[in-house]
Amino acid sequence: MAELHSKGSGVYLYGIIQDDHAHRWSLAGIGGSEAVYTICQDGLSAVVSDGTLEVYEATQEHLLAHNKVLEEVMKAFWVLPLRLGTLARSEAEVRVFLQKASRPLREAFSQLEGRAEFDVEAQWHGDGIFKLIAEENEKIREHKARIAAAGKAAGLNEQIAMGMMVAEAINQRKTQVSQTIEEALKPLSERASPLTARTRETVFNAAFLVSQERMKPFEEAIYRLGDQFGKLLKFRYAGPLPCYSFVSLQVMLVDFQAVDEARKVLELGDSASLAQLKQAYRHLAIQHHPDRNPDDPNAKERFEKVGASYRLLLGYLEAVIDHPAQEVPLTGPGIDKTMIVISQERQAELLGV
Repeated sequence: MAELHSKGSGVYLYGIIQDDHAHRWSLAGIGGSEAVYTICQDGLSAVVSDGTLEVYEATQEHLLAHNKVLEEVMKAFWVLPLRLGTLARSEAEVRVFLQKASRPLREAFSQLEGRAEFDVEAQWHGDGIFKLIAEENEKIREHKARIAAAGKAAGLNEQIAMGMMVAEAINQRKTQVSQTIEEALKPLSERASPLTARTRETVFNAAFLVSQERMKPFEEAIYRLGDQFGKLLKFRYAGPLPCYSFVSLQVMLVDFQAVDEARKVLELGDSASLAQLKQAYRHLAIQHHPDRNPDDPNAKERFEKVGASYRLLLGYLEAVIDHPAQEVPLTGPGIDKTMIVISQERQAELLGV
């Protein structure tokens, strides 16, 4: 997300499509903009609307407006979605970005084009799970029988013991149910990614990357699961959606402070080339890798900071260089806000980890 705090005219970005024609949609964009349109460069187009250079908080209103645009554009194009709050200062800056970031954007399209995301959630339906556990679990039945045979109400310790047995049994059933759902849906998808449980009743919540030809069978599998689990579970799913959970790209504006901080973490001088950046990263990443420092509780944090700094500077250098051997200044007033793309995949690509 662009870290901007001063208001002014700007361009708000929703996503990228592979197309070189101008398009315009009569949609209400984020912040009340009246139209959504494309900015084209070399076969790539950014889906944008006019905006202001301010931080767009993740409110329900902003999220709905952002997602509504992407879902409408998806009716005609495969979309590479961008995060809520992605901003540029001008159309010219967007075109330069599309040109400079062509490689990672096209790589992302090669992985995601012809595919969509389906988010699948299952929750316990009412108190059916408690009744089922009480009927099926032998330990719980025996515990109840002992209390009944004693001819008196269960004491506090007995209630606590019962609660613990019920919780353990429910967790075991949750694991079994989750495995059954995953085994039914994974073969019909290319990738899966866990999502955060929304409520205590959530049994399963995950995103699936599904190819176009498997979308109908995937949805049919969800309905079969609903029939299989009857009143025990209630299923919800959303899709086809833009591939939010499977996009490893982040577009942002970086400034002198961000570049300088990353430079210091990687122990670089006042300027660096791509080769020097990669050499510095490889050296420090190996040095601070948690596997090499099993007794150091801070090794993982340092390793992740080195990786984040590398990805930021890699995106910055690729956005400003004209040829791979060029050394780019990393200090001083010459560093202006620059729009870059950060790929989470590039770290593993270099280290092979």
